[in-house]
Amino acid sequence: MNETINSSFCSIDFTLGSLILIVKENNSDFVLVKDKFSNSENFITTFLDFFKKNNLKLENLNFFMVNLGPGGFVGLRNILASIKSISLINKTKVLGFNNFQILKTTIINLTYEKIALEVNNRFYIKDLKNCDEFYSNFTVQNSLEENSSNIVKFSKLPKYTSKNLQYILDNKLFIDSKIFPIYENI
Repeated sequence: MNETINSSFCSIDFTLGSLILIVKENNSDFVLVKDKFSNSENFITTFLDFFKKNNLKLENLNFFMVNLGPGGFVGLRNILASIKSISLINKTKVLGFNNFQILKTTIINLTYEKIALEVNNRFYIKDLKNCDEFYSNFTVQNSLEENSSNIVKFSKLPKYTSKNLQYILDNKLFIDSKIFPIYENI
């Protein structure tokens, strides 16, 4: 995928109860963040309204990027089905990434050993050194140890931009097959 550096793409993230749309077109970023976006059935209307409001064209996109989780399974599955349908019509590729990859690109202090992401009162934990490997294992725990200073904890995703996504693209950390929501350990 050599066109990634200057490509136009749309990233969709609905893993943690917020909707984050990032469209990169002509080296400009267009961003929509809707906190507490709980009704994934309204996604397509919100998505198309965003494109219309910003004079963006679906046919100008080179690909979609979808955050596959871990996170809310049902909503993510609905949004993924919508994006796959649009991609079939427009013959646009769909690429997947995950929350651990985004989290790694936002951590400044890389002395931590693990990343813990809290989703619905459960902690998804992955070794920091394995975050770039999409299919590397993670563990799921109901609580973290009291003395877990070597673990960086997140209860939500920090703000990220197309630059964080570009890291995933430039290093070919995405997947383009077996695109399905990450719910439990794969």
